[in-house]
Amino acid sequence: MLEQLDFLENRVIRVGAEAVIKEISWKGLRLVAKHRVPKRYRTAEIDERVRRSRTLHEAKILWHLSENGQPVPLVLFIDLANSIIYMQFLEGVELRSHQSPLRYAERLGEIVASMHSMDVVHGDLTLANILAGEDTGLWLVDFGLSAFNADLEEKAVDIHLLERSAASAFPDKSREFMHLFLRGYSRVVGREKTSEILEKVKEIRSRGRYVVRG
Repeated sequence: MLEQLDFLENRVIRVGAEAVIKEISWKGLRLVAKHRVPKRYRTAEIDERVRRSRTLHEAKILWHLSENGQPVPLVLFIDLANSIIYMQFLEGVELRSHQSPLRYAERLGEIVASMHSMDVVHGDLTLANILAGEDTGLWLVDFGLSAFNADLEEKAVDIHLLERSAASAFPDKSREFMHLFLRGYSRVVGREKTSEILEKVKEIRSRGRYVVRG
């Protein structure tokens, strides 16, 4: 078992509503630690149960996707007692900040379509949760809101969130970005399934809101 004293904290990568994500070092290796922090508005017993359950669920999703060749961080260790996942550190820039996002759009479509074909959804598919590296390609990260056995609407929510994120990050390029994304997506699942999911995206868009997990 890894000992807490073996870890050297380098920097905080992100502070979210649910977890703090840090870059750490362990025996010369760069890792990422995702720690689901306690919530005072829940009773201690319920809080511990919720954090453990969500930590285990995310680890299972990552293991499943990794075993099936999807570009996600490799889980190295899970500390359920403290609700921490230790995983592979990935080099890359968030796609929302990348200088050439169109370069990655079609490949992203293939990746998301492959994941959806496994009936897994990301749940928070924004450009902030997609890393692009010159040498490493694309990686999907932060699966805290992900789900197994996803239905058509949940898959459509993924695409709807991505569309909104692109429109916010680079409005002048978002239409072309989504066109390329859908070309890659269709290449994997086919035109019929792509048309079905796009009809559901239109329905979600018309409601003016979408389902938020968690």
